[in-house]
Amino acid sequence: MPDHRITLDNGILEAEIAPQLGARVCTLKAHDGNVDLLVPLHKWDAPEHGWPKAGAYPLIPYSNRIVGARLNFGNEIHALKPHPLDLPNSLHGHAQRRAWQLASHTVQRAELVLHSEASEDWPWPFEARIVFTLNAAALDVTLALRNTGTRAMPAGLGWHPFLAVDSTSTVHFQASRRWQLDPAFVPTGASFPISGVTELTPNDWQDRDCAIYASEWNGSASITRTGGTVRLATAAPLTHLVAYAPRSGSFCCIEPVSHVANGFNFAAQDIEGTGTHVLEPGANFAAQVTLSWKANR
Repeated sequence: MPDHRITLDNGILEAEIAPQLGARVCTLKAHDGNVDLLVPLHKWDAPEHGWPKAGAYPLIPYSNRIVGARLNFGNEIHALKPHPLDLPNSLHGHAQRRAWQLASHTVQRAELVLHSEASEDWPWPFEARIVFTLNAAALDVTLALRNTGTRAMPAGLGWHPFLAVDSTSTVHFQASRRWQLDPAFVPTGASFPISGVTELTPNDWQDRDCAIYASEWNGSASITRTGGTVRLATAAPLTHLVAYAPRSGSFCCIEPVSHVANGFNFAAQDIEGTGTHVLEPGANFAAQVTLSWKANR
């Protein structure tokens, strides 16, 4: 795949972004100590239909799975293209598998745009935009989705960072609800209240994959590690969170998202709290995520 990258640098952080690789942030590092905040994506090395477990990419026009690649919306079942590596489901939207266009670029800011026509991936046309801005020791990511069609469409937004962890790392976040998962880590539609702060360490993914789907999230999460702390901050509509770390892995995905996986189908079953959104023709849907770094002193 084409791998032309642009660089943002403000003297504190440096980011490499590849528009043609699904608007991916390929690297994000702090100059002080040359610390990688994301698992660096140095080259595209992935199976067919797959993607490297590195960097960060957008989740547009939905996040995670749509079970059976069949979407119930508007009293109609829409058949989507299943993802070959997660059959029979569709997965993570198609924006991160498309080439984006670079709309503007300065030393600290880049804007990317994607025009998507109706297709087997998504039967509604849309325009998506992402703006990356370095602001001191933080990367601000603004996501926007506009319905360019003539009928309402379901809509979701999210961001999928592969955050670097080490043996000392601890993840913290606070949410008030968690979704029950089946053995394939797909929500069943049932959820239950939780309280307090969720804490995860490498012990939680030493011998097994770790996956949590949470909602009623307060919009803050942190990963402490040798040398400092990475923080994620957001607000509505990104009130759901996915935390995932593979068994014995060297990364943890903390994904701010607007809806639970398979949420459109759950909403059609009158299940509450899915976070799903309906976007009318010409309407916009937007969100922002900030990823920041604070070094130990």
